[in-house]
Parts: sequence; structure tokens; C-alpha cells
Amino acid sequence: MKLTKEQRQELINKLDSPWGRVSLLCDGHKVSLAVERAKGMRYRVITYVDGRWEGKWMSGREEHPEQKFLNKQVRPVVSKKYKADMEKAVGKRYFKKMCAEESYLTKNITVYNISWASGRSAINHLCKVCDSIQIVTEEETA
Repeated sequence: MKLTKEQRQELINKLDSPWGRVSLLCDGHKVSLAVERAKGMRYRVITYVDGRWEGKWMSGREEHPEQKFLNKQVRPVVSKKYKADMEKAVGKRYFKKMCAEESYLTKNITVYNISWASGRSAINHLCKVCDSIQIVTEEETA
């Protein structure tokens, strides 16, 4: 069962205020989204799967079923500035040969983050990756 636009907007509104909390049942897992203080006066939406989160989910080396609920981030291993400095040091022709082969210069790293910048991005992601989503009310959790 998918969420309607009204239900989505209601969940997003709950996650707009500090310390807001929403509980969902997504594909058989209880996913809780909570607005918590991150750094300074900034707030982020934190994802809890079945009431917890584990550090091993964040690494992209191993696959875990809980990772589909988290914020996937793919980044290059080497920064653009480092690549530019390397190209300048070794020359364009040799640098192209280095990048043509599969090396660390062309690889990406995948990290799964438990936090989201906004409730809207978290809800939209869950609606996209989950086949069934149900809102869990406070009476059902008690």
C-alpha cells in the first residue's frame, strides 16, 4: 500500500519541527524518522530501522537489507583538486593512460548515511524504494 499525497504532506509537516517523529511500517520493517540536533543549531532527520541503527550498515562493502532505507551517497575516492594536481605533475598524456586503466583515480566509494537534510527527502526516498508503506500510530507502538 502506497501513501497518498495528503499522507505524505502530513508526515513531512511532522518532520519540519525540531524533535518531530514519525513511525512507518515499510516492507515488514519498522522505520522511524526522528528530527534530532546534529551540529550546533542544525537539525537532521535520523533513520532508525527496527528501533536501531548499526555502523556496519553505513559501509558499502557489504550488503544489508536495511541499507535500502538509508541515504545512499556515491563519491569519488580522489577529489577533483587532487586529480588536477596529479595531471599537472605527470602530464596530460601520461595521466590519461593512468585513468584509462582501472585505478583508484577513477573509482567511487559508496556510503550509506542515516541522516537526511529534510523530512521531504527522507519520505520521498522511502516512497520510491518501498513496495508497501503504512503509517504506525502512537497507540499501535505502545
